Amino acid sequence: MGRRSRARERTAASAVAEGPGAAPTVPDRRRRGWLRALNPFKFRQLTRSRARTGAIGFGVLAVLFAVLGVVSKEASWFSSAVLLAVLAVVWGVTAVLVGRGDPSN
Repeated sequence: MGRRSRARERTAASAVAEGPGAAPTVPDRRRRGWLRALNPFKFRQLTRSRARTGAIGFGVLAVLFAVLGVVSKEASWFSSAVLLAVLAVVWGVTAVLVGRGDPSN
C-alpha cells in the first residue's frame, strides 16, 4: 500500500467521521503491519536479523518438507525441500554479507 493509498484512506475515514452521529473509524494498523512484514519485495528494509530470520524459516521448512517426503515416500516433497534448502543458504549468505545494523539499499 503506497503513500497515496494511505492518504486516500485517511481522507475517507475523516469524511466518514465528520458525518452526523458517526463514530470515527480507525484503520487496522496492526494487520497492515503483518502484511507488510510478509512482503518479500521490500529489500530496502533488509537487515541482518531479517535475513537471518528468513534463512532460519526456509531451513525449517526444508526440514519439514524432507520429513514429509520420508513419511509419504513421494519424491515431490524432496525436490521442494532441496529448493527450500537452497533458499536457506542464499538468505544465510545474505545475512552474513549485510552490515550489522545498516539496512541495504
